[in-house]
Amino acid sequence: MDSRLALVRATHLNDYISVLRKIGAPVDRDIARSKLPGHLEETPDLYISLPVALEWLAKTGRDVQPMELGLLAARQTSLASLHASQQTAIMTAQTAMMRLEALAALSRYEDTALRMALRREAGDVRVICTMAGLGGHPFLCFAEWLNLQAVVSVVRSVMGSTWSPAEMCFASPFRPSDMVRAAFPHTRIRVGQPQTSVLFESTCLARRTEAAQPLARAEDALRDRPDDWEFITLLRKVLQPYLADRRPSVAFAAELAGISTRTLQRRLTQCGSSYSQILQDARFELACARLDDPGLKIIDVAMMAGYDSPQHFTRAFRRYSGATPTVYRQQSSGGSAPHPAATADH
Repeated sequence: MDSRLALVRATHLNDYISVLRKIGAPVDRDIARSKLPGHLEETPDLYISLPVALEWLAKTGRDVQPMELGLLAARQTSLASLHASQQTAIMTAQTAMMRLEALAALSRYEDTALRMALRREAGDVRVICTMAGLGGHPFLCFAEWLNLQAVVSVVRSVMGSTWSPAEMCFASPFRPSDMVRAAFPHTRIRVGQPQTSVLFESTCLARRTEAAQPLARAEDALRDRPDDWEFITLLRKVLQPYLADRRPSVAFAAELAGISTRTLQRRLTQCGSSYSQILQDARFELACARLDDPGLKIIDVAMMAGYDSPQHFTRAFRRYSGATPTVYRQQSSGGSAPHPAATADH
């Protein structure tokens, strides 16, 4: 996977933005000067470039020690930040171990670079969080904190809010401050490690929770999701947050992907696609997701997807799907939404 197309749901960057606003950092100014989309806080479910987010955090949060900024953001996050279907798969699992396994299976849909695995070590269990293509990033600790906090939050959902792991390992070299050590007084915190990980005593992971439902499975949350995040899927996702403000150019898309315009166009040709098709697909996918929200007017959906007017939106949507946005919404709410026509005009 291309490291520049490592994507993360915007809701996780919003945890950092909340902290930075509280300490008086120039959040709005720095967003306007960056490659980040301008409506981050309004579109928490969309995906953004993780490398772009890390670079922005390093600049905007430069007055705060990186490990402390990571801890402050981790305190803001919770399992409620996850997609609703993922929360259900995790919180209805019957033991802490099963909840961790569900988190590991679903984590790539929060952060496409994240690969989470569980490994037994004698009487303990280590949860390893590998960031594909980003292992040497100088500010990886911002992502590490959120990943580790997600793991800790899952076990705390069974063991209680004051529980802490035996050990937390960071690949980042930044030394933990007194604030970090005070937050985890009974946890060994190690930095500069080969892998990001959390170590648990296996006895705590076997504990059952009374709130669990016996038939919950992570596979249920995966059923309607793609098996793999391919290049064109990632490119489509990373463009969506920018549609409301502009028609992202192929040069801008190439910059986000960290490749030249010519290389981007060549890769799309190899995939049997084109940039205009990818852009149209991104618009249609975003529009379908927004039409599922009955609280949004058709004109609001049109603007979010980057169409100039509701009329333009309706014509384009009908060409693409065979139905108007209104009909699509009615059919979708009834469980029989149409699929893009095979002869869609791109």
